[in-house]
Amino acid sequence: MSTKALVVTPNDLGIYDREADHWWRPVGPFATLRHLNPPRFRFFDRFIPSWTGLRVLDLGCGGGLTAEVLAARGSCVIGVDRSLPSLRVARRHAAGDLTIGYAGSDAGALALADGSVDVVVCVDVLEHVPSVPQVLAECARVLKPGGWLLFDTINRTWLARMVVVWVLEHMVRTIPRGTHDWRMFITPAEMRGHLDHAGFTDLTLRGFDVVGRRRDGSLDVHFNDNTAITYIGAARKLETR
Repeated sequence: MSTKALVVTPNDLGIYDREADHWWRPVGPFATLRHLNPPRFRFFDRFIPSWTGLRVLDLGCGGGLTAEVLAARGSCVIGVDRSLPSLRVARRHAAGDLTIGYAGSDAGALALADGSVDVVVCVDVLEHVPSVPQVLAECARVLKPGGWLLFDTINRTWLARMVVVWVLEHMVRTIPRGTHDWRMFITPAEMRGHLDHAGFTDLTLRGFDVVGRRRDGSLDVHFNDNTAITYIGAARKLETR
């Protein structure tokens, strides 16, 4: 099915069901997400110097693009997503990798025990959920004291609306129309407040600025103070006293 012909309603997460077979294809609605993993982990590795043996929750794992990167780093990965067709693709692509377990669940009501994971990775997710505070509270609940939440999201600015919605969805159509609702984008100030309320500390936020593509096809990404479109972050769950 051509994504150029796809017309969807605002913030239509059904795209992840309908286009599930495209998760690992070199061209398609999810191709850019795979190219974002190397720069994401350049940032995340600053906070997790060794992933080996860690129990990591990939929240909103989709077809497993990030889960497989985590498994390759030696983590024991739990991939959670509400899109069952995407999870079927993820399981098939993992080809029996016993370090990855996938489960269908809503991000705001995780079927995991309190303090059961070392790290939560949440990329390309928070701008889609109906309640960011509820999801962050769940992240804090399942994290061990001192565990890290690593994430990225989109700022709610006119520039982000123009680039992500008008340009990427409506003009060049590298993202299917209706994937994002700009009203659900999250400002850095809101994110700081939500994280503080959920019990996180040591927050680091940086602009996640995609400035182009290199000759080898990889994305040229700068981490800077420009959070006008997208930003990436890390926060640590408070230690128990």
